[in-house]
Amino acid sequence: MAKQENFIVAIDLGSSKVTGIAGVKEPDGAINILAFVQEPSESFIHKGRVQNVDKLTQCIRNLKADLEKRLDKAISQVYVGIGGLGMHTVGNSVSKNFPEKVVITQSMIDEMLDMNLNSCPGDREILDVIPQEYKVGAQLQLDPVGVLTDRLEGRFLNVVVSPELRQQIENCFRSAGIMIADMPITEQALADVVLSESEKRSGCVFVDMGAETTSVAVYKNNILRHLAVIPLGGANINRDFLSLQVDYDEAEELKLKFGSARTTNVDAEHAPIALKDGRSIKYEEFSNLVEARMEEIILNIEHQISLSKYDRNQLIGGMIITGGASQIQNIEKAVTEFTKFDKLRFVRNIRTTLRTKLTDFNRNGSCNAAIALIERGDQNCCGGELGDPTKSIFPTEEEIKRQQEEEQRKLEEEARLQEEARLAEEEQKRLEDEERRKAERRGGAMRSMRSFLSKIASLVSDEDTSPLDSPKEQKNDKAKQD
Repeated sequence: MAKQENFIVAIDLGSSKVTGIAGVKEPDGAINILAFVQEPSESFIHKGRVQNVDKLTQCIRNLKADLEKRLDKAISQVYVGIGGLGMHTVGNSVSKNFPEKVVITQSMIDEMLDMNLNSCPGDREILDVIPQEYKVGAQLQLDPVGVLTDRLEGRFLNVVVSPELRQQIENCFRSAGIMIADMPITEQALADVVLSESEKRSGCVFVDMGAETTSVAVYKNNILRHLAVIPLGGANINRDFLSLQVDYDEAEELKLKFGSARTTNVDAEHAPIALKDGRSIKYEEFSNLVEARMEEIILNIEHQISLSKYDRNQLIGGMIITGGASQIQNIEKAVTEFTKFDKLRFVRNIRTTLRTKLTDFNRNGSCNAAIALIERGDQNCCGGELGDPTKSIFPTEEEIKRQQEEEQRKLEEEARLQEEARLAEEEQKRLEDEERRKAERRGGAMRSMRSFLSKIASLVSDEDTSPLDSPKEQKNDKAKQD
C-alpha cells in the first residue's frame, strides 16, 4: 500500500466512465500513479451532463472509499474536471477611452477583465477568460502594460456553460462528503498534456472524440481561439446498431473489430458479421451505419473549425486527435477527405512521463483526462491516516448535515427578509396612494370653493357696477319728492 503523505487526487466525470486517480508529481516532471479506480457512468451521466444526482453521489462515495483503501490514507479533497454539452466560447470586447494619453497599468487591465466578467448573460456562467489581444490605438498587442494611449480595447474569449452544470457537480460532491479543491476545464487540461508548444504556437485543431461528445479546440500563437463541445460521439454508433437488433455492449465490440470510418476496397465482398445469438448481419449494412455517423461527426468538426475564423492554411500544426472514438479504423482517411487536413496526429498516450506499479494502467488512454487534471493540481489531497479523524480535514456527516441546515436557515431568513421588504414596500405604496387621493380630494374642494366664491363675486359686481341715473332723471325724482 502507498504511504506517501502528499498526493493529488483527480476525478474525471466521463460519459462512459468516472475515473479516479491518485498520483504524486516527481521532481523531474513525471507523475507516479499510486492508485486508480473506474466505474461505469452511462446510467447517470449523459453527454457530460449529470442526469441522476443520487447515482453520481453514490459513485463518488464508492470511488473515494476504494481509493482510500488502496492508498491506506484518507482523502481530504479532490480535483474535478468540468466539461460536457453546452460548453463553448464566446468572444467579447471591452473599450475604455481616456481624456488624454495615459500609460496603461495592470489595474486598468484588471478593471477591463472585471467588466468582461459582468457582461455574461444570466443563463450562462463564465468558467474561464482567455485574453486574445488588446487594441492600443490602431495596433494589436498581447501585453499593453506600459504603453501610452488614449484608447484601449480588450478582446476576450469567455468559456461559458450553463450554471446548473457546476452547481450539480458541487452538490453531488458535497452530498458525498468530499471537498473540491478546484474544477479545471477538462479539455484545456487535456490539451496542455497532449499538444506541444510548437503546435499551439503555429496553430492547430485539438479534437477529443469521446463516448457521447466530441470537443474541438483551436489554438493559434499559444492562445485558445475557439472551443465547442459537439453532442456526438462513439456511443452514437452503438445506438445506431439497435436498428439491427444488436445489443449495446456487443455493438461496441463489433465497432472496434469491424467498424471503419471509410470503406476501402469497395469491390471486395465481405462475409456477413456473426452475432453472439447465432444471427448474422450484412457487412454492408453495418459499415454504412458506421460511415454515416462518422461522416456526421467529422463534418461537425469541420463546421467548428470554420466558426473559429481560422483555416487549415493558418493552422500549420495540423489536427491532433485523441479519445476512444478516434480508434476506429480508417478514421484518418475520413478526416482528410472531409476536412482537407493532411497533417494529422493521433494520440493514445499523453506526453507526461508516468511511473506506476499498476499493470495495464492507461493502456487505451482512458485515463488521460484524469492524469491531465493531476498535472493541473498543486494542493495536497492527503487527509491523514485512514480512520484517524484528528488528522483529517474531511468533514463528517454530522458536520455536513449541520452545514446544510445552516444554509437552509440562511435561505429561509433571506426569504423572510425579502417578504418583509416586499410588504413594507406595498404598505408604503398604499400610504402614498392614500395621501395622493386625500390631496386630490382637498384640491377638488378648493376648486369648488373658488368657483363658488367667484360666482358670488360676479353677482355683487353686477349690482355695484349698474349705470347711474342721468341728471334730468335725478331732477325729476327730486321734484316728485318735493
